[in-house]
Amino acid sequence: MENSMRNLQKSFAPTIACALLFVMGVMTVFGQGRGYDVANMDKNTSACTDFYQYANGTWLQKTEIPAAYSSWGSFNILAENNRKTLHEILEDAAKKTNPTKGSNEQKIGDFYASCLDETKREAEGMKPLVPELARIDKISGIQDVQEQIAYMHRHGIAALFGFGSLPDLKNSSMVMAYAGQGGLSLPNRDYYTKTDENSVKLRDDFVKHVANMFQLVGDSPEQALKNAQTVMAFQTRLAQNSRTPVELRDPTTQYHMMNAAQLKELTPTFSWEDYRKSVGAPLTGDINVAHPEFFQAVNKMLTEVPVADWKTYVRWQLITAAAPSLSSKFEVENFNFFGKTLEGRKEQLPRWRRCVSATDA
Repeated sequence: MENSMRNLQKSFAPTIACALLFVMGVMTVFGQGRGYDVANMDKNTSACTDFYQYANGTWLQKTEIPAAYSSWGSFNILAENNRKTLHEILEDAAKKTNPTKGSNEQKIGDFYASCLDETKREAEGMKPLVPELARIDKISGIQDVQEQIAYMHRHGIAALFGFGSLPDLKNSSMVMAYAGQGGLSLPNRDYYTKTDENSVKLRDDFVKHVANMFQLVGDSPEQALKNAQTVMAFQTRLAQNSRTPVELRDPTTQYHMMNAAQLKELTPTFSWEDYRKSVGAPLTGDINVAHPEFFQAVNKMLTEVPVADWKTYVRWQLITAAAPSLSSKFEVENFNFFGKTLEGRKEQLPRWRRCVSATDA
């Protein structure tokens, strides 16, 4: 889902993290072992002076972050153990010669096997994108743009905002429709608005990356750079109207249930009725618009931003979403920015691990 939904779910993370700090630092997961491993503690440090160092010091000193990760901890070890188990299950499913047609086993086996098939990926190149890019090329008006956004959401591609279902924040026995800010390639608003040297350089690197990706789908270097700058300007405008990470910590400010009339008043240019029909959501019932000011800005963009820029934006959202599943040229360029530059990872996970994660997503 979009970052906005994840941010809402993470609102309670600081409290939970404090409670788990000690456990995360000293728990060791080896085989079936459970509990605290006091060998990971730094007993030479006073718990009253630096509790984090006291609880984790020896573990921090002896543990190296694997090259394919930007961070490492007990939960990573648990995830690795789970991944190995899933790997065995998927390998068995992929090798089945006569699985029951339409069964879950057949579906996950086929998906996993196709993910592993590097030969086919390289042979097809950007071919899987061709019909989707052609669809975008046909966009001629704002109504077409809205239909494209809904189409992308229906196919699991992030664009413009987040939409889905969550437990009602004020009544956990109910499920609510949720709409929140989103549509960004960089992690959050700050990455687009900070003016320090590192932030400026990261944005420059992002523009170069976007331009490289546009070239991979056939744009000339000049057009690719122009398109990348358009994407940057478009996403910056979204970011400027998004809430900061600090503001997203308070879930009580992200509860604004709206009926059809209120939604129409909030975004008169954007048709929520058409959107609901397109994504298969119920046509009746309220929607929690977590960040109303963001959607007001989106509505304004629908009337002010040229259709050509909207087409460039959704084109980019398609390319970047598909990149990890395309040929190595796309995959490497995608990792070089998002993996290395943005996250600080030195190398990619082995393909089988990436395919396990993709199947489990």
